[in-house]
This record gives sequence, C-alpha cells and structure tokens, in this order.
Amino acid sequence: MKTYKIVTIGGGSSYTPELIEGFIKRYTELPVRELWLVDIEEGKEKLNIITELAERMVEKAGIPMKIHSTLNRREALKDADFVTTQFRVGGLHARSLDESIP
Repeated sequence: MKTYKIVTIGGGSSYTPELIEGFIKRYTELPVRELWLVDIEEGKEKLNIITELAERMVEKAGIPMKIHSTLNRREALKDADFVTTQFRVGGLHARSLDESIP
C-alpha cells in the first residue's frame, strides 16, 4: 500500500486539528505516513501546541502516522507527495476584516 508524506504550511493554525481529524478518519483511503507541520518563527509557540495535540490525536487513533514540526519549510517539503496551506495574509487583523465587512 502506498503511503503519503503531506506538508501543511501554516501548521500552527487553530484549524489544523480539524485537518488531522480528517486524515485520521480517512486513513484507509489516504494513508498518511508523515505529516509535517510548518510555520514561521512568530508562530512557533502555536506550532508546538498544535503538534503536541496532533501527536495525541494520532496516538489515540492508533494509526502509524508520524507528526513532524519545523520552521524549516525546505526540510519539510523534500519528497512531499502533497502540500496544503493554512495561512491568512494579514494575520488576525485580516481575519477581523474578513468577518466584519460582510
């Protein structure tokens, strides 16, 4: 069975646990062997929190998915099968505008 390496740029996002939940639920259709969570230095604390949560989720699910966490996107992207992104240009200020303007 082919397994996949997936990289998520913006891995410290509060939406990442939902992404991981989806990978867990669909493991038989999309067997992810490695999930690399990548963020920038300013997001390091959130990235660490999300990584620890992701590791607990995968462990509880009992699937052989390895979670990696890094600020080095070049390292993460090496040999990736798929890349996803979860970032918002403009940060939380842009989110506020996105939610208040409509």
